[in-house]
Amino acid sequence: MTPKKVLITGGTGSLGRALIKRLKSLGMQIIVYSRDEGKQALYFGRDKDIIRVVGDVRDLDKLSTTFRIHKPDYVIHAAALKRVDDMEFHPDECVKTNVIGSQNVATAALKTDVEKCILISTDKACQPVNVYGSSKFIAERVFTNFDFYSESTIFASVRYGNVIASRGSFIPLWMSLINDNKTVPVTDLECSRFLFTLDDAVDTVLGALNLTQGGEVFIPKIKSYNLETVLKSLRVLCDVDDVDYDIVNMRPGEKIHEDMLAITELDFTYEVGEKLLAVLPQYSRREHTYDKKYQGEHFNSSLHLSDDVEELADLIKTGIDDKE
Repeated sequence: MTPKKVLITGGTGSLGRALIKRLKSLGMQIIVYSRDEGKQALYFGRDKDIIRVVGDVRDLDKLSTTFRIHKPDYVIHAAALKRVDDMEFHPDECVKTNVIGSQNVATAALKTDVEKCILISTDKACQPVNVYGSSKFIAERVFTNFDFYSESTIFASVRYGNVIASRGSFIPLWMSLINDNKTVPVTDLECSRFLFTLDDAVDTVLGALNLTQGGEVFIPKIKSYNLETVLKSLRVLCDVDDVDYDIVNMRPGEKIHEDMLAITELDFTYEVGEKLLAVLPQYSRREHTYDKKYQGEHFNSSLHLSDDVEELADLIKTGIDDKE
């Protein structure tokens, strides 16, 4: 990848920091745009090579000024409100950040002729049943629509599942409870999630950034695991004979199984290399040159299950090591 200037909204989050680490190794110049000045100072305060901007994606004027001053070549939009249960009770705040904020980022990018602008979305945007997923579904559509009208900036989105050891992930919490001989709260043993590491997440985002032709939603081809397999893997990692757990109710907005690629998207889905799928926009002015149609089934986590305990234990260990 040719060295460029990259602006990352929400750059103080787990993904943002992992992206920055990788991009710096590739010789990229980094601009962090985040409203969390404390974390900016904590993580990047001594790094003179990183430009830090305190600002909120809800503020179009600040975004536009920042883009105009620093002239990023690429924008990775990772800022979002993400807690599923909290967003059920604060949908207005979710819309302000995840929908209007995404529109603001796209508007600023288009006005300043950014080359490529990538939205970080989620599997919960696919056939959404909660406020968070619905907001990200609309954000994807906002980026697709901006791409349709853009003659310069390329807009695209990336969906993926649960990142092991990221902020808010359930796996580190469970490991801590197990190590303290405490009971683990489990929604349902059959509940399944797509799981992968921060390093895999970075590969997915940068793959999309490199390969996008405009308007796509990129999806990584990853496995899913049910919570029973997760518990067995954590028992191996924590080196305990057994794990005490309680079955608790689903939190507001949760699904038993997650979706990454819907049945209705199959007709527009293509293989991009070995690890990525691209869902093409149903309306576009661009000439997409993908030629390998995806022939598999839709991505519901119940259909892509692995029950390999050792495989997942290795994946979790790798994910934890990635974060460190």
